[in-house]
Amino acid sequence: MAYNNSRNPLRALQKKIDNNILIRLKDGTEYKGKLKEYDNFMNVILTDASEFNKEKEETNKFEEIFVRGNNVLFIIPDAE
Repeated sequence: MAYNNSRNPLRALQKKIDNNILIRLKDGTEYKGKLKEYDNFMNVILTDASEFNKEKEETNKFEEIFVRGNNVLFIIPDAE
């Protein structure tokens, strides 16, 4: 099956620059913040981000944070 470039997840992220997204890591930690930048490895930089533990309790706030792509379980665009 040929790769369909219109279904490229990086295109979906490109449309969400400067919008709020939610990232869940493999360990259950979540980060919610404004998408500033990303790369081909799904490494992500968020600004004005909050960190939530598995119980959905806010544990930290960050002005800017880098999330390494190999730790990402999924990303939810348009997180409010």
